[in-house]
Amino acid sequence: MKPQRRPIEDIERRSTEPIELMPFDPAIKQRAIAYGQDLSKHLAPFGAAAELFGSLEMEIANKGEWEYAVYLDDEQWFPVLIFLINHFGGIHALMDDFAVFTHRIQDIDIEIIPMRNESAMRNRAITDYWRNDPVALKEYEDGKFAHAFSRREYYRWKDEYIAGIVEKL
Repeated sequence: MKPQRRPIEDIERRSTEPIELMPFDPAIKQRAIAYGQDLSKHLAPFGAAAELFGSLEMEIANKGEWEYAVYLDDEQWFPVLIFLINHFGGIHALMDDFAVFTHRIQDIDIEIIPMRNESAMRNRAITDYWRNDPVALKEYEDGKFAHAFSRREYYRWKDEYIAGIVEKL
């Protein structure tokens, strides 16, 4: 499994404004779970579901966004992408095995991230790593706070930090 880093140009064009991190809020997680359940009803005809993941799911400080993984196989990939493009009115980013759809409700940024193959394996492995190692999860949360002074530096650090985890796995 290979790490996936953002292109340097993507990081360099990011703002140096600070990132606001919020403490974990169980009530917000419950709202996010309900949104994911609703989205999963729409994905059910394709044999897919939306799974909350990321900092909110891990119950650590977060940027206030909700992130959902939609794990797909090759047969599901294009039908689900077409459905999500029609459902959300467009697509934010697309790669061979990873896509991002964005949605916003009540001042909450939502990312729906269909993934397959290497991207799906990598995301599951990182999630399992943090679920099984509370010390590593705390280290990640502490690193987020240490680098939140600049959006650019936050993403530079996060890419390298996660790449280092993937290289160890």
